[in-house]
Amino acid sequence: MRNAKTARDRFLVGFTGVLLAAVVSSGAVSSGADVPVTLAVRPTVLFAGKDVRTTVHTPRDSRNRELRIIVEAADYYAASDVQLDGTDAPATHQFTWKELPSGAYRVEAILTREDGDHKTATECFAVLGLDDSADSIRQAPKRSAPPAGATEGRTGC
Repeated sequence: MRNAKTARDRFLVGFTGVLLAAVVSSGAVSSGADVPVTLAVRPTVLFAGKDVRTTVHTPRDSRNRELRIIVEAADYYAASDVQLDGTDAPATHQFTWKELPSGAYRVEAILTREDGDHKTATECFAVLGLDDSADSIRQAPKRSAPPAGATEGRTGC
């Protein structure tokens, strides 16, 4: 019986160490000052008439002032702005676009700081229609005129 307790204790000590290392390496303990904005689009390929959901994670930072999310394709453009109140703002923001027309889309999240600094993240997805070929969704979406000062770091998909 004594060996069973010792083996269990060894497992728990090792497991606790692994959990602690995972939390520290994930940045959950960091201040968030230099953590980038992240963007996740789900699903990345869908049929026309379906919904697309985007989740944006922003670091908790007292300098955060605004989050702009842009979704664009060759014949489609939409943007939303969210005011951020520094560390009091939520770290996760959800956006949903409904019934998008077919095409190749680019989503960009732009986090604006109080000093005018911008942090960006970009991801792409495709909406397929009944008459779409594989070549039509490979075309990059047209770029719209970027907001003033947001041209650096802007990438296509």
